[in-house]
Amino acid sequence: MQPDQHANHFYVYIMGDQSEPQLSIGVSEDLLQQLAGRDGQAGQTKLVYYEHYELEEVARVRESRIKSAGPEDHLRLVESMNPNWLDLADTLS
Repeated sequence: MQPDQHANHFYVYIMGDQSEPQLSIGVSEDLLQQLAGRDGQAGQTKLVYYEHYELEEVARVRESRIKSAGPEDHLRLVESMNPNWLDLADTLS
């Protein structure tokens, strides 16, 4: 099934690395473009978690909830989807 070319796409993402305590959490309409801008950012080299939404408002609320959670919750969230902390950018097309 092909994705709807006219549908809105908003991604809540977490970038970071298992060895770095600081994670970057945000929202992007174009996750591939967001990833292209990560080059040269130490400690923020991997896309380790993302969620897709069609409504920006829903994505922003989710981002806010994730950001308001504690660091332990951030780690659990990443590990629930990506226990090996792989770079999920490779899964995007």
